[in-house]
Amino acid sequence: MIIKESGKEQEVLTLEALGKRVAEHHPEKENIQRDLKVKIAEIRGEKEIEYTLGFLDDKRYLILHNLRLRDQNGHFQIDTLLLSENYYLVVDAKNWQGTVVFGNNGQVTRIDLDGAEKGFQNPASQTKIQSYRLHQWMIRNNFPNMFIENLAVISFPKTIIKTSSPNITIPNEVIHNTDLLMRIKELERKHKKMLLPMNQLMGIANTLKKAHEPLVRDIYSTYQFSQKDLIKGVSCPECQAIPMIRHKRNWYCRRCKTSCADAHIRALNDYLLLVGDRVSNREVREFLRVESPDVVKRLMRNAGYQLIGSKKGSKYILKLRM
Repeated sequence: MIIKESGKEQEVLTLEALGKRVAEHHPEKENIQRDLKVKIAEIRGEKEIEYTLGFLDDKRYLILHNLRLRDQNGHFQIDTLLLSENYYLVVDAKNWQGTVVFGNNGQVTRIDLDGAEKGFQNPASQTKIQSYRLHQWMIRNNFPNMFIENLAVISFPKTIIKTSSPNITIPNEVIHNTDLLMRIKELERKHKKMLLPMNQLMGIANTLKKAHEPLVRDIYSTYQFSQKDLIKGVSCPECQAIPMIRHKRNWYCRRCKTSCADAHIRALNDYLLLVGDRVSNREVREFLRVESPDVVKRLMRNAGYQLIGSKKGSKYILKLRM
């Protein structure tokens, strides 16, 4: 049973919104596009692992994705945590493609598909540290002692894992996603004794979920821009051109000639992701590049956005619409 979803999809939506509303010549444009590709790869890799975990008995495991907890040394991140009555399992997803080479002294080198090399921390050591910090967190929160296993899972089956010489072995904790299900079955045979009943386990899972502290990124300082740098206007759903123009109660794209009645919803999603969830009639007009307050009033009412406050202080509450 999934107790906590990943929630990374909104990070992708934010970067997509930012990417189309920052000018091509902006110095951070390339970094935004790079980070978007990385985030999409992360989600794709984690989806591969989620698919494998979907074969587990739903009544036997409680699953928390993308868990970030605070301890005395700051925060630590767990990609996926499985809780069972017999043991816990920390899964660290590695969305590596190309070739991963294990060398001397725990050195790990990733060779990308384009041949570029990059060094990384040994994933086996990394997952052991995560497991240790989770164990200490459990102790400080007076939870019962449990066996905590750990695995570093290479998400993509085409990724090659090898060693730099024959006398070096790949850590047992490092596996391909295709081996994950069978490794969990091995752990079930290893940990046969029930240590916690499911009702108590559910309480621990909910406590972990409440203790999650998401990483809040200030995109304005990260990418060194301000709200005035955002390109305003409704984007075309076909060619992404900004702005579309308002014509006969529709949005019309001058580039590809697309006509759309509700293209403003996507623009308001961008406002929500990049600016905030409260917006006045004047701010909507500025962002959509519409002159008439009555047109905005009608658009917001028909779309079902809630209006709070009265007169000049009134604001619409934005919610993500897909």
